[in-house]
Amino acid sequence: MRTKTLICAAALAAGALTSWAQSNVYSLNVVGYVNVKTVGGGNFTMIGNPLNRTDANGNNITNLFKEPFAHDGDQVYRWDKNAQDFSPTIPTYSGFFHAWSAPFNLVPGEGVFYLDAGSTATNTFVGDVVQGAYSSPVNPIKGGGNFNAVASSAPLGGSFTNSIVGLVPADGDQIYTWDTTTQDLGTTIPTYSGFFGTWSATTVQVDPGIAFFYLRAGGDQTWVRNFTVQ
Repeated sequence: MRTKTLICAAALAAGALTSWAQSNVYSLNVVGYVNVKTVGGGNFTMIGNPLNRTDANGNNITNLFKEPFAHDGDQVYRWDKNAQDFSPTIPTYSGFFHAWSAPFNLVPGEGVFYLDAGSTATNTFVGDVVQGAYSSPVNPIKGGGNFNAVASSAPLGGSFTNSIVGLVPADGDQIYTWDTTTQDLGTTIPTYSGFFGTWSATTVQVDPGIAFFYLRAGGDQTWVRNFTVQ
């Protein structure tokens, strides 16, 4: 995939520029931006916040999703892992008031459904690349055959295995991605075999800023990811 990297004098002086960014990821050593497309017409896209904003209330959806990306009637659906259902509180964007109802902080690691009530649009996430030991906000990953809406805390694409580094899979764990074309879960469901120590399909792709469901067949697990830009 095509890599585009912005270069600054400081990064060059430090010799720290890297090529880890993938398509739709534009990044310096630590600070960058990621473009994530949502499908319009009242359709759902499962997304996550791939970068961390350190400014005041930076990760609040009022800062992450603004006009012209946000359309009147856009909604964000959060997954309640304990209820195994969507939260009854559904933040909705008002084009008249230019504001979200029931805003919340969407930090890296949590997956949500974004309903785009307008035309297909691209949102640009801007912030810091999360580095070091990072505890996901969806902790603990709920086991016992329950679904967890997750996203990578690092802006990496490729195989879904890049998104779940730090999670130790148990026999029967599964990955469910969202198909924006069919508006349904994808038909390929990677399943982990504890006997073979492998996933049944590692070719399932998850782009930066895209979320998915992790079905945890084993017990609850705390997800801590270590990621460093070198």
